[in-house]
Amino acid sequence: MNRTVGNLRIFRWALLVGLSLLATSLWAAPRNVILMIGDGMGMDTVIAAGAYKYGNAYHRLGGDQRLAMETLSDFYYCTTFSASGPGYDFTWDGGNREYPKQGPTDSAAAGTALATGVKTYNGAIGMDLHKRPLVSVSEYARQAGMKVGILTSVTFYHATPACFAAHNAGRGNAAEIAREMLMVSQPEVLMGAGDPDSAPPDKAYSVINQASWEAIKAGRTPYRLVQERADFQALIANPPEGKILGVFRNVTALPYCKADGQGHDPRLPTLAEMTRGALAALQNPQGFFLMVEGGAIDWAGHANNLDAAIGETLAFDEAVAAVLEWITAHGGWDENLLIITADHETGYLSSVQPTEAGKLPAATWGTDGKWGSHTNRPVPLFCQGAGSERFSNYKLRVTDFERGLVNVVDNTTVFNVMKSTLPLDQVAVSAREVPWTTRLETAAQCGAENSCHLLPVLIGEGVL
Repeated sequence: MNRTVGNLRIFRWALLVGLSLLATSLWAAPRNVILMIGDGMGMDTVIAAGAYKYGNAYHRLGGDQRLAMETLSDFYYCTTFSASGPGYDFTWDGGNREYPKQGPTDSAAAGTALATGVKTYNGAIGMDLHKRPLVSVSEYARQAGMKVGILTSVTFYHATPACFAAHNAGRGNAAEIAREMLMVSQPEVLMGAGDPDSAPPDKAYSVINQASWEAIKAGRTPYRLVQERADFQALIANPPEGKILGVFRNVTALPYCKADGQGHDPRLPTLAEMTRGALAALQNPQGFFLMVEGGAIDWAGHANNLDAAIGETLAFDEAVAAVLEWITAHGGWDENLLIITADHETGYLSSVQPTEAGKLPAATWGTDGKWGSHTNRPVPLFCQGAGSERFSNYKLRVTDFERGLVNVVDNTTVFNVMKSTLPLDQVAVSAREVPWTTRLETAAQCGAENSCHLLPVLIGEGVL
């Protein structure tokens, strides 16, 4: 009798799993998956940017104008807490406005959750709580025959982009992280700051050693180096064959964009131009995965600089507009999935007031006018395209203390949805499950001596 009951339970479970897999297979699947991350971009950062750009015509102030990211069909709030913190209580511990400040995530843990679907400790780059490497969506995309692109407005080896192409126990190990990205994972497109030639002489080769940088510039690696703005722009119409390393001429980041657009260095590419170039270079019959980060929204939040926070958000939104334009011209929503979110919120911005277009709105940082760190407040998530309906399987309908009745997903859901859309059933799942991390031991043999500056050449020639 017990055996019969047990067999029935197993049958029911197997039937449910089978039906679930069948439903998944019947869902639309995109050719291309694009994830855009506004680092530190909370919902109120978006509202402040919209209020500045459109004034009373902004849809949240009674008008009908929206930022590009707000035109996407689906919207959720997304929780961001890491394994280092207390989680997230939608009641805010009974209405305690100090609660979101308690144990917030950092970009490394949040980036790891977005990239791998696993909660981990603050500071971890693609590693779990036991400091074991995790498989990222980039690696799964490669396994499915797709190209991979990673670009950011800050250093390409910064915490968030690193989580999509590296594995390290500590985000501060910049040289190790950059080495893995350049020598092991080698995405087809990698763009950001980090130019050694733009650094002070005593720090020029603290991340990328001189021999490696000279090899890259001389074309002795799989990468074609792009540094000038005109060359970034040229990628849009005429992308070259092979891998592209776009390191614009700044060691830390694109300069802050102010709300009125001032502040950008005209010698450097914009985030939108980098995005257009990456999209052109990544076109591939098997599709691609692209991660785009607006990295300095976070820095503006840390500084409680509303002018820069709005400017950086609008610059990020221009990159969103570039992606939307590209999607329209390349298969539309039937062939593309676009997800836009943040890794966390920075600065605890709230109480954004109506304003005229072109004027900074009144708003509050923190609970007492100042907060220079992250919070665990849920961040916005906008999505549309083939596969976006899968978010509904993960959503919770909850009453949040700050936002009221909302649809919420967790940041690990982003990975789960993206992975579920990849054509992984077309390839064998074997030891290739961790295609990049299997070569970490070889890369680690370089050690602190930076003696493996020829490793990119060896990888490019198929030795590794």
